Amino acid sequence: MFDRAMSALVATSAACAAAVLAVFAAGFALYALIQPQLGAAGAAAIVALAASFLVALYALIATLRARQRERETALAQAELLDELPLGLGDIARERPLVTLAVTALGGLLAARHPTLVRDLIHIAARFGRR
Repeated sequence: MFDRAMSALVATSAACAAAVLAVFAAGFALYALIQPQLGAAGAAAIVALAASFLVALYALIATLRARQRERETALAQAELLDELPLGLGDIARERPLVTLAVTALGGLLAARHPTLVRDLIHIAARFGRR
């Protein structure tokens, strides 16, 4: 298990190093392309502008994806709350120690018999869809 984790870490590090190298090479190529027309300072400014534009574009895409995931999570949570019986929330509020005990027993059951819990969740999901 440790060997797989280390090989995944090494592979990820190599991919990141290759990406960084590609970005630097692209920056130097852009600089070399623009430098004869604009001079050293102008070419450096264009390369910095292009790099900042790419970073801003990446940040925008990451923000939009995060918002989309938040919307999907909120929608799934609202759907789940609509499917739960109303009495279950009242029981949890009125008797927190019982809720804690049931949660602990569920965790112990899941730790000792994960396949049983998986099968029970699949059965409950089938009844929930109907």
